[in-house]
Amino acid sequence: MGRTPTRTNTIHSSRAQWPWPWRAATAILLTLALAAGASGVSGHQRKQTKKKPAPAPPAPAVVPFGAGERLEYAAQWNKFVTAATLQLSVVERRDFFGRPAWHFQAMAQTIDPVRMLYQIDDQFDSYTDATTLECRQYEMYLREQAKKENLVVPMATKPDPSRSGTHIYMVLAGTQDPVGALYRLRAHDWAKEPAVRVPVFDGRKLYELDARRESEGLPITVAAGNFVVRRINVRVLLGGQEVPNLKLWLSLAQDPAETPVLIEAEAPFGTVRAELTARGPKPAAGD
Repeated sequence: MGRTPTRTNTIHSSRAQWPWPWRAATAILLTLALAAGASGVSGHQRKQTKKKPAPAPPAPAVVPFGAGERLEYAAQWNKFVTAATLQLSVVERRDFFGRPAWHFQAMAQTIDPVRMLYQIDDQFDSYTDATTLECRQYEMYLREQAKKENLVVPMATKPDPSRSGTHIYMVLAGTQDPVGALYRLRAHDWAKEPAVRVPVFDGRKLYELDARRESEGLPITVAAGNFVVRRINVRVLLGGQEVPNLKLWLSLAQDPAETPVLIEAEAPFGTVRAELTARGPKPAAGD
């Protein structure tokens, strides 16, 4: 793997794609699968004798993860065979065209015996604004069998002079990509708000995740250890209608890191269960 993220204004597509929910369930789970701008209302103008101080930069969003975090998963298909491995990483927090951003990365790989039938070595990168948790750029590098495809999707909620000359997809405020959406759900305060909707754009279609807390305080045992989790039910909507034959659940540890312990999916090709097998360094949250 180890492909270097690119900066380009071109979307490369060598073949037709499944809609994102199925690709998420296969490539991620199977390898497991309006930021409101303040509007100013002006009244009568007055002469100003003093210069107004420059507004303080917005504070970064409070998040439960930090740079350097690495999570590893094993994905079972139809409950009897380990089909793939998945690695989720918080690569760094960095400057992205003049704004602080998180770099998230997901790497998926099928393993034997499934690999003998279908070889997958995919990489997905998300550059997410550290303040608004909106996607700034989504990158997908698919290596499936002998086929290769690269997809780069720059996004913005308003014109961005810092990226002049680049084709930018204008999206709704709060929009995420398929990888960043997982981290957005981790950052949500489930104790205060038991439900949240997150728009997700994959470069082709705009979906909406309708995530709701289903239960909490559930003891669970996975390869990485014993956890107490809250279970989140995630419905995927397209055009306001639920995508048929696709069900997702996310189990988050009730710990400071809100660690995704278990990801489950029911899709047309079968059921997938991706459980946490190992955790990397434990950085300070929000690093």
